[in-house]
Formats: sequence, C-alpha cells, structure tokens
Amino acid sequence: MADTFVIVGAKRTPFGRYLGALSEMEPLDVAVHAGRAAITAQGKDLSSEIDQVFVGNCIPGSFEAGSVTGRQISLKLGLDRFTITLDTACCSPLTAMRMAWWGLRLGEISSALIIGVEAMSRVPHTSRDLRAGVRIGEVKLKDFIYPIGYPGYNPVSVDASDGAEKYGVPKRMLDTWSMGSHSKWAAAHAAGRFRDELAPIVVQKKRDRFLMDTDESPRPDGTVAVIEQLPTVFGAKTTTAGNAPGLNDGAAAVVVMTEKRARDLGLEPLGTIVEMAGETDMPFGISWIPALTIRKVLNRAHLDLDSMDLIEINEAFAAMPLVSTKILADGERDAWYGLLKKTNVNGGAIAIGHPVGASGLRIMMTMMYELRRRGGGRGVAAICGGLTQGEAVIIQV
Repeated sequence: MADTFVIVGAKRTPFGRYLGALSEMEPLDVAVHAGRAAITAQGKDLSSEIDQVFVGNCIPGSFEAGSVTGRQISLKLGLDRFTITLDTACCSPLTAMRMAWWGLRLGEISSALIIGVEAMSRVPHTSRDLRAGVRIGEVKLKDFIYPIGYPGYNPVSVDASDGAEKYGVPKRMLDTWSMGSHSKWAAAHAAGRFRDELAPIVVQKKRDRFLMDTDESPRPDGTVAVIEQLPTVFGAKTTTAGNAPGLNDGAAAVVVMTEKRARDLGLEPLGTIVEMAGETDMPFGISWIPALTIRKVLNRAHLDLDSMDLIEINEAFAAMPLVSTKILADGERDAWYGLLKKTNVNGGAIAIGHPVGASGLRIMMTMMYELRRRGGGRGVAAICGGLTQGEAVIIQV
C-alpha cells in the first residue's frame, strides 16, 4: 500500500452570484470546465491516467437530468470511468475526496478526479402534487433554497445564529468578520493570489459572450456600518444577508494520485494529503462542527493546532469560523484571536461565494496554494454540512 497521496491538479471556476454570469450556463458544462482545467493543470492531459471519478453535488434538480450527475460529467469529459455522485450537503466535495483517498489507501485505485459543482441559480421551484393532478384550487411551488432547511428542523440560518449566541459571539463581531472577508479578498485579488486556482470560463448570457475570470460576489467597498443595518432573516437573532454568503454558482476540481504514480508521470505534487476525517453532532450544531472535525482530524494525524500554519473554515455563515475557532482556543481570548489571524487569510465564502457543492474543494485549494506561496507548511481546512456533518483535511506542502 502506498503511504503518500498527493494533489497534482486543483482548479475552480470563478464563483458567480445568484442570477449572475453563470446562471444561464448548464451546470454540467461548468463542472466539465473545472474538471478539464484540473486534468490539464500541469501542461499535459491526464485523462487517460484517471482511474475513477467522484463528484459532490447537493441539489441535483438544477441539472437537466438529476440522476447520475457525476456519470454525465465524466462522459462529457471523455472519461468512461466508474463515477460516484455524493450528497453530504456542503461537505459533498470533501466527502468525495475522502472516498477517493480511501481507494488510494486500499490500493484499489492509484488516481482519481474529484469534482464539486452547484448551480443555485438554476434550482427549480417544484411541486410534489402535480403528478396526481390538481382538480381545483391553487398550486403551491416549493423553493428548496429559500430558506435552506430540512423538514422538522430550523433553517440553517437560525442554527448559525443560535450557535453564535451559545458561544458568546455578538452580532457586531459577525458583521465585522464579514466585512473583513471582503477586504481580505480584495487584497488577495489585487496581489494575484487567486490566479493559481482560477480557471477562467467563457460565459454565454443572453446575447453576451465574455470571459469570466473573477469571483462575482465580493463587495470590498462596503462597510461594517452598512452590514449592521441589514435585517435578520427567517427568525434568526443575528443572521443577515451581510454575515452570510450568497446563493452561488460554480465548480471546483482536483486530481489526486499516489506519489509514486505522480513521480512516474513527471508531475509535481502540489500538496500532500496528510489526513482526512468526517464528524457529526446534534443536528443544529453546524456552527461548531468544524471545530469538532478539526480536533478529530488532528488527533488522527497525531498533530496539534499549533503545528498548523493556516486554517480554512468555510464561511457558510460568519458564525462558523468565529464559533469554531473560539472552541478550538478553549475560549481563551488571546489564543482565539491568534487562531483568527491565520484563518481564511484571503477571505472566505462570505466574499468569494458558496456554491454549496463546490466549496469544500475551494477552501482546500485556496489554503494549499497559499501555503505554496509561503514556501510550504501545513494547514487544516474544514466545512460544515446541513444537519451537522463536518469534513476536514490536513494538507502539507
């Protein structure tokens, strides 16, 4: 069994805002674009070297045909490979990567392509009543993304707000962190720090055809004062549109291999997968599950948080990085602030966007490329998923 598993390609599309640049494109094509960019990232086409394909996607209804989404993507890429499509909500692409990593560790495969994709602009309004017919009266259509929630449970925006209250994170801090996400993105964008991960895509929207090479959602010209004025949503105490990401479109992809196969192919490892882990907690615990998952993955790797140079915690809401880092710091203020300084250093999903089926791979590659720019090191990336599942990965460069 090979002991070392590496990433040899990691690319994503720019993330589009709701009803923005990517909203009229077929999500199949957006996913194919990201996959092809990852396969060819090192200047050679690795299509013939891919043993298996794993695809993460949360809302298959956005596709023209919502079954075997991954297989559709794989075939359009020209890859007649066994393909698995996974849904663990926002955790989906990192769960897909962890499943690929299992295959590598078991020796069943020596390479894999992992893709995460979401097209929230294309999620349809639906009715489960029309199949049997409606004889009289109005027809009500359900919107699966307004609010995002699950029958019998609160909307996720409420859970995030309650988690912030539970751990003493005030709304002012949520709003300040959110504006900071936009500001950090702006600095990173100006410095060209996203260049390595982005795969610009030619967009067709109505009669316009143009090259999209930048994330659409960031609003670096805003202020905390403006964010503070926004109303709370869905009965949450502190969650607003300002301290949450938008509804976004986009795709991300990575190619993983055994180090031996990568070396045999003359490929440069971009990063090494040190350890991965999934975790769960009570269904309303989405704000703190990244902390529990980070603790689990560090324990599995026999590492501690001090050995992590960077931390990425997906900003499904501002509560996630703030609550989770406070837990990881055991509530000690200086330690907490120290962790925040190395968390989401180039901004997070509140600025960049959160196409839910793609973000797990995005946070991992953003962290990996930043580690490379710094000359190496280790980082841990974690993401929460609906009904409180978490995924985490440690990357070494």
